[in-house]
Amino acid sequence: MKIFKTAIFFLTAAVLFNGCIKQSDTKYMNEKNEKVTKRVGSLIKVRPEFEERYIILHKHTFPGVLESIRKSNIRNYSIFLLDGMLFSNYEYVGSNYDADMKAIGDETTREWWKLTDPMQEPLPTRKAGEWWAEMECLINTGQKIKSYTEVKRTAIVADIKEGDEDNVRNLFKNMDKNITDLMTKSNLQNFTAYMKDGRIYMYSEYAGKDLAKDQKALNEAPEFKKFNDRLDSYLKGPWKEMKEVFHTN
Repeated sequence: MKIFKTAIFFLTAAVLFNGCIKQSDTKYMNEKNEKVTKRVGSLIKVRPEFEERYIILHKHTFPGVLESIRKSNIRNYSIFLLDGMLFSNYEYVGSNYDADMKAIGDETTREWWKLTDPMQEPLPTRKAGEWWAEMECLINTGQKIKSYTEVKRTAIVADIKEGDEDNVRNLFKNMDKNITDLMTKSNLQNFTAYMKDGRIYMYSEYAGKDLAKDQKALNEAPEFKKFNDRLDSYLKGPWKEMKEVFHTN
């Protein structure tokens, strides 16, 4: 079981930082020269009877909702789906996260929520006041190769063996810079790993032109293979690729 199989990606970086907020270390600038100050991953379930309707609805998102998201300093926002679980990932470019999240609920967005909320089932493990349950961010590597409008976005998920959560945390915490350099050479950017409820979720972007060639080079590198094998030992079952059902620039 390997991370890089059939369009499953990591990301690149010259600087690693643990957690999704460490603004002094953040080097990632988007194409509008906005500094990314936080990355957020969240989970919620979609009720089985509404799954198809949810996907269709998000293909026709209200323009006012997209504008509200933009005004609240959210960029590169994706939602992925697999087996009834929705995984969202976005970049925040503002300076007052709590205030921006409160401001997002304008009249148009509240009308949108009237449609989407009944389709969703919040997780019992969410924190007080949450609808989508925010996840623990294990790592992000932030060097940009291309605009996020020009990349292939991927999300994958795997189950962690019971009792191995700390081993997974420490593995990413101590990731060697040589590995991130290899990722950069393989045209991988914006890799972010999250953990929640005994599962690990990974988001990444491929910015190259020859995926097969880049995958081969990366998987053959001894340092990367060692990291993959170590991570694999903490997981049960295969990696599963999620389907992107929403994205906004």
